[in-house]
Amino acid sequence: MQQVQPSELVDVAGTPTRSAGALLGAGAVIVWNDVAVEGRDQFYDWHDKEHIPERLTVPGFRRGRRYIKPTHSPEFLTWYEASDLAVLMSRDYLDRLNAPTPLTTSTLTHFRNTSRAVCRLVTSFGSNSGGHVLTLRLDVPVARSAEFQERVASHMFPAAMALTGVLACHLWAADERASFTATAESKTRNFDVPGWVVLVESSRPDAAERAHELIEVALQNIDVVVRSDAAVYSLEICRLGRAG
Repeated sequence: MQQVQPSELVDVAGTPTRSAGALLGAGAVIVWNDVAVEGRDQFYDWHDKEHIPERLTVPGFRRGRRYIKPTHSPEFLTWYEASDLAVLMSRDYLDRLNAPTPLTTSTLTHFRNTSRAVCRLVTSFGSNSGGHVLTLRLDVPVARSAEFQERVASHMFPAAMALTGVLACHLWAADERASFTATAESKTRNFDVPGWVVLVESSRPDAAERAHELIEVALQNIDVVVRSDAAVYSLEICRLGRAG
């Protein structure tokens, strides 16, 4: 298996390809959050009908998805794919973040327990998207990052892809500058930024759970800290951005 550059994707056999892949871009905004009970209906109305459609009008935004894990905290996962990291630092995107709509400002007051990472793609395996996704937020010592990436690409993801029901595996690295950019929208809420994110897409939730067990074992003994709130989320909504 080969580790791929952000502009490449790989098929199930690990062969780099630019024409097939589960992902639509090499940049991502990934958000985990809870929503206060009193703001839940407002959140759905805003996120379904305003926020996701609006974000996908930004040039370079390719797809937006929201997932849920009821009774888990954080309950919601939102995942936007962009063509590359530059899109997520572009004037078009920053202008949106600095001009939140009244409903955006109001809804964000109901967010709780939020993590938000603006990421670049490091490694991706698989050519299909699934209705379930395992998410893991990780902290990796700088001195072990090369070993970590090698273990992911050469062992962890190939082993996960061999599981029935696992469709794709993605490793994302958070970009600190992009993640911590101060905007009018970011000032409305507190959030943390995980350093690394693993996403495993599957057709069945039990497949993602098995992948979680495998990954925990694979990451032993290299000082990687996996947050205890890893979970398998189920898709609620998906929308594609404009072509081109």
